[in-house]
Amino acid sequence: MKGDILLQNIQVREFVPATAGKNVKEDKKKIKEAIETKLGKNIDNVKKRCDGKPLWVNVTFYLQKDSAHAKKDLDSLSNVLLAVLSSEMSSGKESEKGIDIIKDDSVVYKIVFEKKMVESEKEEGLAFSIYEWSYS
Repeated sequence: MKGDILLQNIQVREFVPATAGKNVKEDKKKIKEAIETKLGKNIDNVKKRCDGKPLWVNVTFYLQKDSAHAKKDLDSLSNVLLAVLSSEMSSGKESEKGIDIIKDDSVVYKIVFEKKMVESEKEEGLAFSIYEWSYS
């Protein structure tokens, strides 16, 4: 059951969500920049609102139908976004600060991942929201 909306409808489009390889670092930066741009000065407020609360993360991946990357599995697709939302976006030997919205994965009680097929590369990307998880 959804509780309060903590972060709603952050969209990052016009990129193919990476699962591994050289594009992962670039994708993490692109997602991080999109979140920081959307939130602006409110980013600290969102971090405080999420801190220590049980969370529900809802993610939609937009992939061009009939493309090779449309066959990527949801688990692999989600790793890049979850790394960005954490405190550290590790990429092999290199480490870079994440957004730090989800400080500890143990506070995530529900994750919903979905793939939607789109017609063009310009429509590819992802969108996500974070809610406070309600037990009732």
